[in-house]
Amino acid sequence: MGLTYGVGEQKPATGVNVGDDQMGAKALWSKSLEAMQAKTTPDNSQQWLTDLRFVAEVNNAIVVAAPDQLTLDRVITSFERPLQQAWHKLDPKHRKLKFELWSRIPGDVRDVVGDPWLNERTPDADPALDDADDTAAIGHAMTFSTLVTGPSNARAVGLGKRLAKGAPIPAGVIVIYGEPGTGKTHILKAVEAETARKDDGRRLAYISAEEFMTRFVTDARAGDTSALQAYVKQNDLLMIDDLHWIAGKAKTDKAFFGALRAVTSMGGHVIITADAAPGDMVGLSKELAGEIKGAASVEVAMPDDEMRKAIVRRHVQLIAKDTPNFALTDAMVDRIVATVRGAGRELCGVLWSLQLETGYGELAPTPEMLETVIRRIAGEPRTPTLDEIKRTCMDVYRISKSDIESSSKVRTICHPRQVAMYLSRVMTDKSFPQIATAYKKKDHTTVLHAYRKIKKALDKGDRDMSDEIERVKNAVFDRLAGHE
Repeated sequence: MGLTYGVGEQKPATGVNVGDDQMGAKALWSKSLEAMQAKTTPDNSQQWLTDLRFVAEVNNAIVVAAPDQLTLDRVITSFERPLQQAWHKLDPKHRKLKFELWSRIPGDVRDVVGDPWLNERTPDADPALDDADDTAAIGHAMTFSTLVTGPSNARAVGLGKRLAKGAPIPAGVIVIYGEPGTGKTHILKAVEAETARKDDGRRLAYISAEEFMTRFVTDARAGDTSALQAYVKQNDLLMIDDLHWIAGKAKTDKAFFGALRAVTSMGGHVIITADAAPGDMVGLSKELAGEIKGAASVEVAMPDDEMRKAIVRRHVQLIAKDTPNFALTDAMVDRIVATVRGAGRELCGVLWSLQLETGYGELAPTPEMLETVIRRIAGEPRTPTLDEIKRTCMDVYRISKSDIESSSKVRTICHPRQVAMYLSRVMTDKSFPQIATAYKKKDHTTVLHAYRKIKKALDKGDRDMSDEIERVKNAVFDRLAGHE
């Protein structure tokens, strides 16, 4: 791939040229963006265009990255054409702009360029600082710069950015819900950090529901809750983390409801995170439950494998700023994602343990160190049985045992059988004849054909097939986790 990179990026791999022309390309992109923004109202463009980042010139096209799908969709729909026009007026080579989701850009390009949001200088940074110091200043803080965005959280992140920028939102109460470890707290803290950085006069407060409950009980016993009430009520933006902590606590529930009403009655917003959707929350008073059900709610789902890989890479970059030699190969990243089935929290646990294993920079991480950490966290890996793989495919494709063991050529039956046979071969140490016996076949040629067909599609780069195999394989892992 013929690539050239922009100013401030890392040294590229061998065979890739860096020249003044590419430096000029990045400057031209900035001018094009300025020209575009001059023609639009701030509320209309800044929310979306300021999140774009120049990446590189790839095959005579200028690649520009969006951090999440929501931003990419909006840019392509509303701004791509005028941006292309502004660019062509300035670019003497008449190259095309290509807008892409950051996580979809090839890994080798991302590795060389580095995270463009993470590497950029923060607005209040000392100009004398170099790039390393600047990134270290961001550290592991929960900001939008350190938050990985993907399909599972794009809408919640987009909503958070709107709130941070002070953009109008009709709903006074917003609920962000999802399983533990999916980044809900990170979104709240990012909103808090961005709002504070803007310093536009808005009053804000962040408090966990557990802290609210503890302080309320302590102050109530002392006979004076006025300080807590003043802290939470006198805000334009109130953020409450982990609402489930106050479930079943009648007096705390009442105090919280009063704070919520006080903020929203004055035109402010209350952002709440919870582990369950509004309709599934239990233990809340009728009044508070009604308020929550009337809120604008958005789910943060479990990240897919591509997003989980991006989370690992992002935190590897962060750790590497403090720990010399901390670098992971693609194979090591894949191993973490394939073995540790949890969300971001569990993935970070592996990395922090690996950082400790290296002596905080004394040694470079190795696959052997990683295996030690994985066994410590995830336990000894268990190979699925042929029956577990078969039953998982039956569940995923909604076919019966007689279907998957039949000789039917109907695609809705034949294809799931071939997937099951392929996974039986790659996920276990069983031979083709042994797999054939498990699927009631007289000889192994049927299994061999299924294996070769799926493998051929994967080798050709069939993205749909790759996603499908990954999805079914994850379902097998989930079945194993449920049995252990």
